[in-house]
Amino acid sequence: MQEKIIKLSDQILEYLLKFKKSNPDFTFSLRKRDSAQSKDKRLALGQWFQGSHYIYVPLFKKGDNARKIKTVGFVIGFEKDGSLRNYIEISFKSGIDDPKEKEFHKQLAIHIDLPLGAKNHGIKAYNDQNDIWNNLNSYITDFRNFALKLLDELDLKNKYLISESDFKKDLSRIKAIKTALKYPIIPSNPVDTIENKESENVFKMLNQILYGPPGTGKTYNTINKAIAIANPDFDLIQSRDLIKVEYDRLVETGQIVFTTFHQSMSYEDFIEGIKPETKNEKVTYEIKEGVFKKLCKEASAKKTSKNFDDAYSKFIEEVLTKGSILLETPTHKKKFKVIINSNETAVAIPETEKGTNMGVTKEMSRDYVVNGTIRDWKPYTTSIGEYIKKRYPVEIEDIDNSNKKFVLIIDEINRGNVSQIFGELITLIEDDKRLGKDEALEVTLPYSKDKFGVPANLFIIGTMNTADRSVESLDSALRRRFSFVEMEPKPNLIKTESKSGKVNGIVDGIDLETLLKTINSRIEKLIDKDHRIGHSYFLKVNDSVSLHHSFTNEIIPLLEEYFFGDFGKIGLVLGSSFVEKVNHSFSFAKFDEYDTDIQEDLKQKSVFKIRNEEDWKFSEI
Repeated sequence: MQEKIIKLSDQILEYLLKFKKSNPDFTFSLRKRDSAQSKDKRLALGQWFQGSHYIYVPLFKKGDNARKIKTVGFVIGFEKDGSLRNYIEISFKSGIDDPKEKEFHKQLAIHIDLPLGAKNHGIKAYNDQNDIWNNLNSYITDFRNFALKLLDELDLKNKYLISESDFKKDLSRIKAIKTALKYPIIPSNPVDTIENKESENVFKMLNQILYGPPGTGKTYNTINKAIAIANPDFDLIQSRDLIKVEYDRLVETGQIVFTTFHQSMSYEDFIEGIKPETKNEKVTYEIKEGVFKKLCKEASAKKTSKNFDDAYSKFIEEVLTKGSILLETPTHKKKFKVIINSNETAVAIPETEKGTNMGVTKEMSRDYVVNGTIRDWKPYTTSIGEYIKKRYPVEIEDIDNSNKKFVLIIDEINRGNVSQIFGELITLIEDDKRLGKDEALEVTLPYSKDKFGVPANLFIIGTMNTADRSVESLDSALRRRFSFVEMEPKPNLIKTESKSGKVNGIVDGIDLETLLKTINSRIEKLIDKDHRIGHSYFLKVNDSVSLHHSFTNEIIPLLEEYFFGDFGKIGLVLGSSFVEKVNHSFSFAKFDEYDTDIQEDLKQKSVFKIRNEEDWKFSEI
């Protein structure tokens, strides 16, 4: 039991610390010390929260918790059969004399519909006792937000909130113990881990595609791979909930971007394009950056500004109000007029007749003002940029993102027209063509005329469903520039042992692992290995109802698609208890113009259909 408490205690700590990264003011109570009289040195062994045979997670300062004089906390208990029970506990017994503190506890209890007993103590159990991560998330978000509002209204924050300095002190103590213990985190499910060989090779593959049949965990595993790249210090051998929290954090910070290719995806969506917008009842056409260009710029950025957009808008407004402004080039002092076109681009018009009008886009101005770099039209870009800086001061921050790693996940990469979507940039994603490399290349983009290259710290992970389109028919330009990682069905992942000792993967005497292997061996014979069925279709099957649901709504429709509605071949895969021959009197309409011999042959053709669910016998497959 203690081993389970220690393991879960560490997972909860990691979960709360991930939450704190995006909520800096979040603090919580940790175990401070082991009692000198206690034989079980729980803190020294790795129990980071209060509790002996349970885990108690308070958000606020504790008050004599042993006698439950002042208690507000999330509790996880362990039953003898290994199952979990979790609830919120609220208590304020005799010993609290401050009426505002009493009101605080009473209002918290009312908020969660918790009737308190005669001694002002009660517990509120969650509906799903095993869904501890969603329950814990509700506790640290909804419940905590309400509690903070109450503390503010009652002026009790100083009395209840744990200061950041006190929290860091307790956390430092725990980190020192973890270092001394070299504390291991045991994976709760083998599906949640990333293979060692993949972890070792992840930084060697700038561009990779996970390919395989549906249901093999391609999209699922892109999360692990992306985290391993963006935050290599993160321990992936832990619960999926904690992994997802880290993934969401990296998405929020912009280090991971997820997109999906489809038939209508275009270069304009992915790189840049001109998009119409209605402003002041007028349609304007502005150059908009696509998902790939935005991420490339973010990955190579060394400086940023939070108020450049505001400064540029004021500049546009000034010029439009005046009609134009007069500037001069920095070196030769040649005068030129600046107007604003319908795309909100500054147009430099030289006073000399021989001069050529030049457009200085918002992004060209940004590059000069923020980064001090000039893409094109040096005299005009410099003058306009300096004018913006002097008239509308821009705050600039150093970030140097080149030290970070960024990941673009492209789901269903084979469903889009890759040559059209990437355009001329397909060459730039090669390892040796990246910015900073010996063979680095840049191109001038067709709409903005920006010079553009792909930074070396941007990784691309794609997924490809082989049943949708085979690897062999994939665009050859894409194949040359990506490493391919095959994701095969893993029937062994279906059979897992639950906390109560029950073996999942056996339903009504049917071994789901063997069932999947049998089905896939027949599909491979009838079509090929690219059309097998993935293990994920069986991972949530735990009883007869969910087994039937999986076949009715997922597996049989997938087989219909594979065999183009040929139910006879589905019968060869699933057997006669699933597919039956249709026997009924039949005749064609009279049409003598059609060859009568062919008509007779067609009459002999067998027609099949799926039987009713109650006839299905999985044991006969």
